[in-house]
Amino acid sequence: MACGKKPVSLVIKENIEMKVFSSKEPCKVLITQEEEEEHSVHQRYMASPLFSDSEEAPEQQVQTQPRHQAETDSPDQEEPHCSAVVCKQEVEIELEVIPSIRKSKSHPAMPYSNKAGHLKWKRLIPQKKRLVVKDVVCLPRGHSMSQLDRQIVPKNKDQAALEAMMMTARITIDHSWSATHVKGRLAMLFQGHFVKQAGQKFSFTYLQCVQSSRVLFVPDTPSEGWTGEQVLRISEHGALYILSHHDYSETESEGSASETLVVKSTDSCQDGKSELIIKPSICRDTKKSTVDLDTILRAFRQENVDPGLKTHIQVRRTDLLHGALEVVRRPDFCFRATPVISFSGEEPDGHEAPVREFFRLMLLELQHSCVFEGLPGSLFMTCNFTALEERKYYEAGVLIGWSLAQGGPGLCCLHPALYQVMCCHSITLEDFNWRDIIDTEVQIQLKELHSCTDVKLLSPSLCDWVSRCGIPEIYSANSDEMPAIYSRLVKHYIYDRVTKMISQFTEGLNSCGGLWDMVQSHWEIFAPVMTSAPQQPLSLEEFKQLFTISFSTSDAKLRADEEATAGHWETILTLVRDGKAEFSFEDLLTFITGADRLPPLGFPRFISLCFYSQDASMQDLRLPHAASSSLELYLPRGVAGAVDLLALLNRAVHKVLRDGEDN
Repeated sequence: MACGKKPVSLVIKENIEMKVFSSKEPCKVLITQEEEEEHSVHQRYMASPLFSDSEEAPEQQVQTQPRHQAETDSPDQEEPHCSAVVCKQEVEIELEVIPSIRKSKSHPAMPYSNKAGHLKWKRLIPQKKRLVVKDVVCLPRGHSMSQLDRQIVPKNKDQAALEAMMMTARITIDHSWSATHVKGRLAMLFQGHFVKQAGQKFSFTYLQCVQSSRVLFVPDTPSEGWTGEQVLRISEHGALYILSHHDYSETESEGSASETLVVKSTDSCQDGKSELIIKPSICRDTKKSTVDLDTILRAFRQENVDPGLKTHIQVRRTDLLHGALEVVRRPDFCFRATPVISFSGEEPDGHEAPVREFFRLMLLELQHSCVFEGLPGSLFMTCNFTALEERKYYEAGVLIGWSLAQGGPGLCCLHPALYQVMCCHSITLEDFNWRDIIDTEVQIQLKELHSCTDVKLLSPSLCDWVSRCGIPEIYSANSDEMPAIYSRLVKHYIYDRVTKMISQFTEGLNSCGGLWDMVQSHWEIFAPVMTSAPQQPLSLEEFKQLFTISFSTSDAKLRADEEATAGHWETILTLVRDGKAEFSFEDLLTFITGADRLPPLGFPRFISLCFYSQDASMQDLRLPHAASSSLELYLPRGVAGAVDLLALLNRAVHKVLRDGEDN
């Protein structure tokens, strides 16, 4: 009859240390007589190293013969030479207790064992992680570094050169990703540096590093392809290496990698605000950055957005943020679905214009929510643990990622210093403007510390506060260490103390197709999208290139009136450029499209300049108007002059802008 005890699983953890003695210290293993007698017992339990018995199992003893004794016993015998090696291995072992079979009185034929049970060895296999953060290194074909020619892991100067060329990135890989998804995500990181022609695709080969060496080789392609699981397998012990099939252009490298992010924050800045300046070390085409951003986001949308999948959303203009949060909290929410927006109490106005207006107004409300604080355009994360528990930072990241995926604007309000620290780039904060912090008490403390020239003049309360912020060496610091302490204190306040909030925020961004990984890989390019980096105002030529004119073809009289109005339109644009109008190109853009700046992906088509005729029977003149859904601007035919058309546009533009502010 089987033992009544239930099987028990035990897990133990052992550190096993083994030492192979050098030939200079020869040794002999002596088996004691007691061990020889119990050798047969040991053989019986060889299959079960740990066993339980009614009698206590004998313990083996191993004695090491002293050095001088070993030399006396065999003076002429040469010992084999070997190196002393100490190996440590951490092993997790799962033990399962197997009940022994006992012989009962009622069944005398059954075997009897007086042992409580046997222990069976079973190695515990660690569970696979679903999400893994990986560094990715792209080795360009045809580059001059000899290590790359021999497919060797780059180190030191070569590694620094690759980082300068933006050939390194960081990505979060999902264990369940398909091979196509993994390839698309990796191509998105580097294709901007190689793809130069429309329609050209970035291709590469996966490389695997031999463990404990720098040798790279091309592994065999798995039957299921390079899925997330397989890619994580070949990069298990380090970074993921890929070999580009494209030649790297040195001139392009200089153009893209030569710009640096400079945070300028001094008391002389206007309004005391910080500025984010993209400072090129060599001359480069200003349109190159726009093309790069456009290429990256178009590839991102192509990979993540499903045009055939639509979701209908109805929101109120007076509560856009709340309506948007209700949408993302739905169990069936998917950022890949194309939103079809309708505003409550308004007639449907197409599809694209309401989407742009929805995301623009929603992100403006988000800037004033509980997850951000600071001066307008220079916001920091709040330290709100209630919002953290309710995952509001995550939701904010989802809203921003959703907007960018659907062609909407970015946040455009993070403080430049915070953005750069979030992107894991070192930055000196010795000149950080303490006025950017809205907490009055913190402002006073930072101001005193920033203006300190003699550490002995610091108040005890300030030293205590700095120490509580994680800098206890303030009590013994020298005066020349004050700038560094000020920099560390600023970093603590804007980043370290809100690390959990920032992590949740970037998690929300990454939930939208790994957007934050892409931002980190191209952080200079995304600076205008995420921060308050000053953007150049629209120029006359840039604005004119957005339009195409729709003239009448059947009526010569109408055509003549339309050509006259088009001429007045050209004159008005010149007046706007010269600052002689009461509105800007950005105001006109908002009036026509609902967007106050050019979308990252641009508009899907040209804005059509159309015409209408005034009704002579009407006492009031009909104002110029726009159909933002179809990107059409309507101007009256036969206007007497440019001044008259300018007056009508002034009334129309300011009426729309004023109504938008009231809503």
